[in-house]
Amino acid sequence: MAHRARPRPEADKKESMKVSSLTSLILQVNSAIDSGKYASISISDVHSAIEQRSLLKFLTTACKGNIDLSLHLSNNLGNFEAYYESAIGRIYDAYAGDERRKWGIQNQGLCLVLAWTNEIIQQALMNVELPE
Repeated sequence: MAHRARPRPEADKKESMKVSSLTSLILQVNSAIDSGKYASISISDVHSAIEQRSLLKFLTTACKGNIDLSLHLSNNLGNFEAYYESAIGRIYDAYAGDERRKWGIQNQGLCLVLAWTNEIIQQALMNVELPE
């Protein structure tokens, strides 16, 4: 007997879109790290951008040419920018200063962006029930 896909409730679609947007962001930041051009972006730089609720705009400017976050900054993904800045701000409020102990990061700001964006995904998926 073939299984039919169940229609997903609207909330599930929104969560799926958020996770997809977050993983896309991770790929963009990972590519920038791999370029070797942005090791000078410090953890302090990232902290300052988070405090100003402008991390995505900071990344776009600081990594110009290697990161394209135009979709993340547009309204095509709902208000992803507000969602992300709020979520990363909560992680900052809880963990700033503990980057080395919690994630093993002490040098590069972009590595912190990866770790904390991954943390947003983990927190979002904590309550997801897996099929049996």
